[in-house]
Amino acid sequence: MSRLKNIFLGVSACVIFFGVIVYVSIPSIPGMFRLNKQLQEEGYYMAEFEFKMLGLAYYIDKGEYIKALTCMRNLHSQLTTREGLIKVPKFSDKKQELEFYLNLQNPRTGAFMDDSYPYCTYTGPTGNVLMHLSALAQETGQRLRLYYPLKYLDEINTPEKMNAYLDEVSTVGWIASKFPQTTFHNARDLLSLYHEDDTVEKYNLYNLSPESKQAMLGWFYKNQDPETGLWGPKSKSGTLVKMDLSNTASILKAFVDNDGNNINASYPLRYKNELFNTILKELVKSIPGDNEFEEWHEWNLKTPKALRVVTRYLWNTASPENKIAAERLIKNFIRIKFEKYYIPGEGAFSFYPGSQHATLDGTGGGLSDLRDIGTFSAEKLRNLWGGPELTCTDLGNSDIATLTEKEFDSIRNYKNINSLRFYLVAPDAGNHTANAIAVFYPKATPELDIMELVPKAKNWIDATSQSMGNWTSREGVVSLLADIKITPVPVSRIEIPLEALNEALRKNKALTIVGFDTLQVPRCKISFHLSPNRE
Repeated sequence: MSRLKNIFLGVSACVIFFGVIVYVSIPSIPGMFRLNKQLQEEGYYMAEFEFKMLGLAYYIDKGEYIKALTCMRNLHSQLTTREGLIKVPKFSDKKQELEFYLNLQNPRTGAFMDDSYPYCTYTGPTGNVLMHLSALAQETGQRLRLYYPLKYLDEINTPEKMNAYLDEVSTVGWIASKFPQTTFHNARDLLSLYHEDDTVEKYNLYNLSPESKQAMLGWFYKNQDPETGLWGPKSKSGTLVKMDLSNTASILKAFVDNDGNNINASYPLRYKNELFNTILKELVKSIPGDNEFEEWHEWNLKTPKALRVVTRYLWNTASPENKIAAERLIKNFIRIKFEKYYIPGEGAFSFYPGSQHATLDGTGGGLSDLRDIGTFSAEKLRNLWGGPELTCTDLGNSDIATLTEKEFDSIRNYKNINSLRFYLVAPDAGNHTANAIAVFYPKATPELDIMELVPKAKNWIDATSQSMGNWTSREGVVSLLADIKITPVPVSRIEIPLEALNEALRKNKALTIVGFDTLQVPRCKISFHLSPNRE
């Protein structure tokens, strides 16, 4: 008995020792996120980076500390020396780009992932690259055909294997739970492969059995936490160990459509009120420090996704108090997004704060975030905040011979006004982007009116040589921008363009000015007509 006790104590000491070593090594992780940012900006293929980091978390969680430290050291060396990294070339056409990404597939597994990392890391980057390949195939007018089958999915193609895999990657220990993301991400990746994107089934790339797909959906339905409404990593005892807003937002897509309606009557979305309240509580927590790159990485994923859950899936059943609280959080998010992520000289967003250059992940994410809170859609704005008849105060009509700064006092000082748009024809209630002739910012602000933001973003995407970020493709951003119909207009700051406005008033006989807040909601308007004695 004494001998067994000594063995137990010896093993426990070793586990604690190596656990401490790994935990102490965690501060080196921010440096690797900085390198990831830098390498993206330099044009390297980095779609595997985030999932390699999850592979490290997997090894740590399974007690394979030496393997984790070895992988961490090797990855850091690769990021530093660039040895073995692939620089994305400038493509002459889409067919050449399609060929480049097809050649990234691993012939041994069929995954688009380095197979020296754990099996659980394969699906995330594979799903992201498949979405990009699907877009390229559509652009080139051909059917997507991979060079190798996705045979790694054989490992989970029975209900029993599926449940065992999901149980394994969603159960984490104390050390792994301290990482910004856990291996639960890998569970969500598998769900997204079949319930968020249709590339695999659309092109018949792998036949996952109906029983396995049903087992997967049933597993997630059963594992939603009733107290918080979240999905996330759990301890061996079944306790939720992390408030995983980011993965929860993606998992919801398997259960409800974009209007919040249940997709499958057998699996209705549950715990809506609990979920809304949890999101509000989590998002009011302090934002990361300036140098916490790995935390900013996670913040920039979870915050917009959580807000999307609120505005897309839960809004119609939310209380007025929760809607007001959510509005404050959304406005704060927009402010941070422009202050820390927008690159004015390039007209687009970075994914990391304080960056010198914009990236596909940053720009695609930033524009998607704004889209999901209604910024680009009059219908969405109306559903969230009410129509102009409710939100826009009429400050009156005036006959005037010449516009001076005094005429603008009431509208430029109206509460919460971020920008003014000028119209020759008063905009109808459904479209405040058509017929605008200019934009003016009455106060210094980092937050852009979409009349300025969208044309600049289009210019950036047209000029960039980047084709694939960690998870965002150039085609995805191009498609998003193509749906936004905005014509570039002159932009002024601080100094009202009186000469141009008076010329417009003289020629058109009328001028309408509408003030917008940072949500792009019209908050007030004023109209001027040219005095008869000036005609």
